[in-house]
Amino acid sequence: MSVITAFVCVAGEATARAAGTTNQELIGAEGLTGVLAPGQLLRSWLVDEVRDLIEENGIEPLELPPPVSDELFELGEALFYDKILSGNMDVSCSTCHHPRLGTTDRLTMNRGVHGVGIGPERVGAAVGGRTTQPLWNLHKLQLGLTVDHKVPLNAEGYVTPLGGPFIPFEWQDDAFDPNMLVAAGQAMMPEVTDQEMLGFPGENEFTTECPQDNPPFGLVVCAWGKMMERLGEIPEYVDMFEAAYPGVDFADMHFAYAGNAIAAYEFRAFFSNDTPWDRFVGRIDPATGVVEADDDALTLAQLAGARRFLDSDLGNCTSCHAGNAFTDEDFHKTLQPQFGPGGTVPGGDGPGGLDDFGRMRISGDPADKYAWRTPPLRNVMLTGPWGRQSHYNDIKDFLRHYRFPVLALLGYDITESVDEVAMHSQFLENRQAIIAEGVDPLLYTVNIGGPLALDNLVSFLHALSDDNGADFSHLIPLRVPSGLPVDP
Repeated sequence: MSVITAFVCVAGEATARAAGTTNQELIGAEGLTGVLAPGQLLRSWLVDEVRDLIEENGIEPLELPPPVSDELFELGEALFYDKILSGNMDVSCSTCHHPRLGTTDRLTMNRGVHGVGIGPERVGAAVGGRTTQPLWNLHKLQLGLTVDHKVPLNAEGYVTPLGGPFIPFEWQDDAFDPNMLVAAGQAMMPEVTDQEMLGFPGENEFTTECPQDNPPFGLVVCAWGKMMERLGEIPEYVDMFEAAYPGVDFADMHFAYAGNAIAAYEFRAFFSNDTPWDRFVGRIDPATGVVEADDDALTLAQLAGARRFLDSDLGNCTSCHAGNAFTDEDFHKTLQPQFGPGGTVPGGDGPGGLDDFGRMRISGDPADKYAWRTPPLRNVMLTGPWGRQSHYNDIKDFLRHYRFPVLALLGYDITESVDEVAMHSQFLENRQAIIAEGVDPLLYTVNIGGPLALDNLVSFLHALSDDNGADFSHLIPLRVPSGLPVDP
């Protein structure tokens, strides 16, 4: 048995095409003499296979984000790292979306106000109900953000967080870049969420002087106004805002200008296309615009994993993880286990407010119960733990879930899958309820394969991740205009 035959048979991925391919076909019709070594034959065949699948799936080189001015970027950078936007001045955007941790916090559920430190070392903080979402390549997510699209774009082109008019439409017309609408809207919401950045009633001037209405339309507009008052007391910020928005006086600005600046920073700072996969497909050089593709950018294992991932007759992973961001931005029932909001943050769904109904929260459609948006996979190996609620510390365990989703859910043991002991008590025993709502039929077309195929898929996911690793601390500024400490 040849090396090629052995490799393909063990992986369970033999095809008639592979069996019938001759050395000359693999070498190419270029008049070459001699015979390639088995490993070279395998590489040549896999490169051709993957390139054909890239074309079949319509995958193009990852587009550059829309350009932003340096002044807008610098304003957004300052706001992203400055705790002045939080009610108690103890949290910034970067506290949860930290560049040193791959733009996440590596926790099962986010840690907001009252805390000290970042990531797994953060202590004393109020615990949120969901996992912090990474910020890579947000320009590819234009329909909505978060796992249930609680910050969506409506049919008229306006951002409607939680399905409501929280951000006045005239503000959006004034300040939002049409290419950054959803990201700009999302950037405004943590500041007015009590557990994340706002603080709780009576703790600061935002929560003391602003109305505690429900829905909190008055609260959020009032709090945003007070944030602008804070910023307006710092001359450096006034100058930065007016430089970022030429012709507009700071006195005429509202918080949507801040949200738009934060989005501009995220688009440029967290754009990532320097991965083995990008170099294989064709990477657009941000400086020159030149696209170059490299057949040698992927290892054999990464090529084999890419083939299974992209091929509808093998893994069929692209039935959901489609396009060059690897998400269809649609919602699917994948039977993931549930923990959180849990007893730490009652106020969710179901009895006692301990459940989370997913997309149904926003759509109101019972058919969307326990459906979640397909996550993009860019830099996925930098943003573990994995799963909608960071269910698995091991990426292989997460992938194994898709072999037999019902059995995986029934057999899930949080004590074996989650390192955070404090979260073990938050597991919600609603597995039968999740199963009763059904599973997306697409899951039955997904085939993870055997152990070697699984290893190859993991190798492919590494190919989607930046070679430099998760530490992007070089992005962190030394200071911010308020003078408050920056999370290092």
